[in-house]
Amino acid sequence: MKKLWMMVLSVAVLSTGAFAKEIYVTIGSDAIDMSQKSLMTANAIATSSEITVLKINEKDIEKLSHLMHVNFNRCGGFIVHDSEQEAIAVLNNNAVRKTAKSLNFLNYTITEGERVQNMISRVNEFKMRDMILKLSSFNNRYYKSQSGVDSQAYVKSTWEAIAAGRTDAKVEYFMHSAWPQPSVVMTVEGSTMKDEILVIGGHADSIAGFWGRERARAPGADDNASGIATITEIMRVMMETGYKPQRTVKFMAYAAEEVGLKGSKAIADQYKAQGKNVVGVVQFDMTNHKGTKNLDIVFMKDFTNEAQTKFMGSLIDTYVTGVSWGYSKCGYGCSDHASWHNVGYPASMPFESTMGDINGKIHTKNDTIDAVGSQDTADHAEKFARLGVAYLVEMGK
Repeated sequence: MKKLWMMVLSVAVLSTGAFAKEIYVTIGSDAIDMSQKSLMTANAIATSSEITVLKINEKDIEKLSHLMHVNFNRCGGFIVHDSEQEAIAVLNNNAVRKTAKSLNFLNYTITEGERVQNMISRVNEFKMRDMILKLSSFNNRYYKSQSGVDSQAYVKSTWEAIAAGRTDAKVEYFMHSAWPQPSVVMTVEGSTMKDEILVIGGHADSIAGFWGRERARAPGADDNASGIATITEIMRVMMETGYKPQRTVKFMAYAAEEVGLKGSKAIADQYKAQGKNVVGVVQFDMTNHKGTKNLDIVFMKDFTNEAQTKFMGSLIDTYVTGVSWGYSKCGYGCSDHASWHNVGYPASMPFESTMGDINGKIHTKNDTIDAVGSQDTADHAEKFARLGVAYLVEMGK
């Protein structure tokens, strides 16, 4: 009887796998051998030197996310597409990525010294710490869980309170039909160049392991409550000082980054389809762990815009005194900036360490504020908030 029961169970499992929906992802070509060896359903159908289109069963998407983190230190590490045709188009769209990497989208200048210095002086580490602690108090912020929905409601209400009284600002959900967790977007309309858009974003979801993720404990204090706290502080300083940008600014807390950059991809694709003129994107994904001894802020060189990234380094030298910076690489699809890069927009990603020194606690129940290098403070994230304020003002003018 026991043998018969096991046979029935095996057939059921195999049947479930056989009829699971097939999906298409783009992934770094360096991860293909690992993916195909680890996932029985994985099949590479087209490839280039940097990117490969991989067909897998949808049921394996979370395992792939776990494998990319464990083997390549990538938060995400791949992008989920709506169809095979879309994935192939991204693979073949090298000209668009080349433009997003090499073109000077603006005449980058540093001219707003007095205003920037005044605003930077108002950055408050304690407020950032409180935001990290609150977001990491949710059991998890997983994109399919109720706590993932509730945590975004908290972000939305916090941003609404910060923006209260500003007629040029509004906070909205960007709803996703395929999963319950929404993204959150605050728009501050530009005064004279409102059709030119700056995007300051980071992912709001958290994840741990790859079994029972709706129930798993995933505080995600560094990954990425720290990034959302950084964005929230930039926003708070903006509102407190009454700063009104000439360009429109969009603050974004993306859903579902950990499972293939789904939230940011949906938004970036929509902006591109609508012909929106996005002139700058910055991604804050993990800001509170000083993992590299001689560097405070590390810019990712791959799948980012060279001119804007160099400009952000100049902002550190000018405004964020005593902060060292350098470069690293994080591979294809390692965070939400890749969604914007893939459709031709200029993106930068300042990070808390080189990828070789990444925080080993992320994607576990131990990603808490007391487990990072700053030990129960938001001191390291504060440096990123100061950079973000400088970026906001010098790009918003």
